[in-house]
Formats: sequence, structure tokens, C-alpha cells
Amino acid sequence: MPKILSKKEAVEYLGLDTKTFDNYFKNASEFPCVKRKGKFGRFYFDQDELFKWKESLAWRTVELDKEDYALCLDFALAQHFRNYVQSDFGTGRQREFGQKITNWVKGQLGEVAVRKFFKREFNLDVELDFDIRDKIVLQDITGIKDNGKMRTPKVGVGIKSSKPKSAFLVIGENEMTIKERRSDIYIYCRPDIPDDHLLRLTKEEVNEAVKNKPHYSKYKDLIPDFTNIPCEVVGWCHYSDLRKVNGIPGLDFEGIRYVKESGLLRKSKKDWKNLIKQL
Repeated sequence: MPKILSKKEAVEYLGLDTKTFDNYFKNASEFPCVKRKGKFGRFYFDQDELFKWKESLAWRTVELDKEDYALCLDFALAQHFRNYVQSDFGTGRQREFGQKITNWVKGQLGEVAVRKFFKREFNLDVELDFDIRDKIVLQDITGIKDNGKMRTPKVGVGIKSSKPKSAFLVIGENEMTIKERRSDIYIYCRPDIPDDHLLRLTKEEVNEAVKNKPHYSKYKDLIPDFTNIPCEVVGWCHYSDLRKVNGIPGLDFEGIRYVKESGLLRKSKKDWKNLIKQL
């Protein structure tokens, strides 16, 4: 007989906070439940199914080290200063710096994670485009190593990243409706990049700059070190799997988006092997 867990027990078993658990369960369809009739109509979960989810998550998660991060930060800074010098020098742009860099780094971390995942699990070498270009790069995987030589992929692949708690792969309207910009396949990643990643990288310089200041003793032991960044390679779908919406739970869009629940993406080993055959 399968062991059935209450929601509280399931949250503890998976090691998630309640809000993330609810988001994954209710919005993302990450794991199934058994709804038992009772006084409060509570949800119960099969421990075996939760175990499979945990195993799958661990298998699809890639550790990104400082060198991986530096590659992505280099790209983000190049993008920032390229756009910065081409635009007006305003305080609004300066205030946006941290979020812009984080968004760019996050996106590139997802691409690096996919490359490492393919190499680690399937011994497949893929080439990414980290060049700074005047035009939009249409596809994120630009080369597949085949018989010792790089060739162009047979299908276009876009790699999208969001924060760990995000329940949906979301694609903008133009990327779907303008055929030249659309990818055949979309891969979704969730890099767990801390908000203070730049502080962690520059910890020594920050400490040196503020060590003689009046409040330094209050936080000198609290500035975290840089650590590897885990990134879940969540899954993939064909562009035709996405559905057209005006919003998702908790968020209304300004315009149209195309979405897919993270739990409904193709993510088994068989699914990934199938994608590799298409490449």
C-alpha cells in the first residue's frame, strides 16, 4: 500500500516552504495529489510520487561554479555598457543596474546549465552564442558536436530562465507571432541566483572599503561568501505546446503571453533523449 502524506507532511518531506509547495502543486502541476473526502476536503499526497519528483529534480539540477558565473557576468556587463553608452545618462538607468545585471546573468546561467546538463548526462557537446550582436540572436544553441565537428542544430532552441519558484515558462507575444524570432523548442531553467550575488563576488573589496566605518561591526560576519549556484533544467516543450493567455495566477500581463506549466514540460530521461535526436 502506498504511504499517503498530509500536506504538512508532504511539505516537510520535500523540504519546501508552504508557499512554494502550493505554487508548484496548484499552479505548476509539479506533483499529483489524492483528494480524500473529509470534513475540510483536504489534499493528500502519495509519498512514492513525491520521491520520484525529488529524484527527478536532483537529476536535472546542475551546479554552476564561479567560472560559469563570471562568464555570464561578463556577458551581462558587456550588454549593459553597450546599451548604456548608446542611451541617455539618466538616474533611472543607474537605479536599474542591479536588476538588469541580475536578469541578464540569470538568462545566461540557464544556457550554461543546459550545456553542462547535456554534457554530463548525454555526453553531448553544444555551442552557445555569447557574442554581443546588433541584432537579436534568434536561437540560443548555435552548434551541435557531431563526429568531432560542430554543425548547425536541425531545430531552433530557445532557453528561458526564471526564479526557482516560478511555475510557468512564459514566452512573449512577438517571439511567438514573428516566425523569424520563434524557436521550435523551448527549454526552461530555474537558476537559484541570490539577490546579493554581486556583493558576494566583491566581498573582499566591500570589507576593505567599510572596515573603519561606524556600523561595520554589526554586519562584518554576515556578508556571505560566493557559493555555487544550483540551476534546475526544468524541462522542454515544442512551441505548439504553449497556450495563449492574458495572465497567470497572481499576475495579469500587459498584452498576450504564451505559457506552459513547469510540471507539464517534458523532463524524463526519455524526453531529453528524444530532444537530442531532434537536434
